[in-house]
Amino acid sequence: MDKLKLRILPIVSLISFIAGLVLIIKSTGLGSDAGSAFLGGVTSSPYFSIIVQGYTNSFNMIGAVLFFLGGLGCLISIIFFEMQKQ
Repeated sequence: MDKLKLRILPIVSLISFIAGLVLIIKSTGLGSDAGSAFLGGVTSSPYFSIIVQGYTNSFNMIGAVLFFLGGLGCLISIIFFEMQKQ
């Protein structure tokens, strides 16, 4: 890998890792807000809990994917930096 990619990979990976962690932690609040916005602010609908659970699961899965890919990118960049030192 050339030097530009090796400098960009840890930065992008770290941003992805942190964004995934934030999405996982805040998925409940984001899912509730998205469900409320979807129904126009009406929280007495019988489908409200189903919609909120769906949005929460979506945010949770997106966060998990970003968290995993960011962590994997960080590990790869650490391995490449260690290989360059030798």
